[in-house]
Amino acid sequence: MLRSQIAFFLLIILLTSMVAGWREINHPGWFPLQEMRIAGLENTSVARATEAVGIEKGSNLLTVQPKNVQNRLEALPWIRSVHVKRQFPSTLLIRVVEKRAVGMVREDDRLFLVDEYGATIKPMEKEDPLMLPIIVSAPGEEKATQVVWLINLLSKHAWLQGRISEAVSYPGGRWTLYTKQGIKLLLSQRIDQELALLKRLQDQYAILDRKVRQVELRISGKAMVRFAL
Repeated sequence: MLRSQIAFFLLIILLTSMVAGWREINHPGWFPLQEMRIAGLENTSVARATEAVGIEKGSNLLTVQPKNVQNRLEALPWIRSVHVKRQFPSTLLIRVVEKRAVGMVREDDRLFLVDEYGATIKPMEKEDPLMLPIIVSAPGEEKATQVVWLINLLSKHAWLQGRISEAVSYPGGRWTLYTKQGIKLLLSQRIDQELALLKRLQDQYAILDRKVRQVELRISGKAMVRFAL
């Protein structure tokens, strides 16, 4: 009986010590956060990311929950994924991977940035990159599918990618591309062959650098060029 009582009191003392120790360690004076490093930011400002993290300097690093920090940052429009690590005694390391804007789409008379998967990133704002093609999907076609298809296509024709300002999809796999110089390129389902022909014309005659209004490439193996007046 006496042994049981002694064991019980020892257990109480141990638990009390553990609780007191836990409270002491979690006191703000222990492991104070002195530095927060955020790597991988391009389109998100450090100030906005820091605000989203919401942890003040001097906070106990033990009380920082990496998952909570991850969730707060991934709620920002540009951020795709986040890895958070507490580096004791006083540093919080954060690495982010941002989304990559590849184009813009129109929705309700507004422009939205889209990523390489066709997912909407955010509404277009004046501080966002402007040199991206506007992608207009055919009625009834899924926007994401159209965006991904076009981006994959242009990645195979890198020489043309930087020249395109707008791409319009039509039923039946037809596309009309507009260059930044205002040239209209008419393309059919044979778009790879047609762009290969356009590349030959560009290499030989610099056709996209001339005063051209339209290039009709839907005629198999041929191109009809309409010059600007």
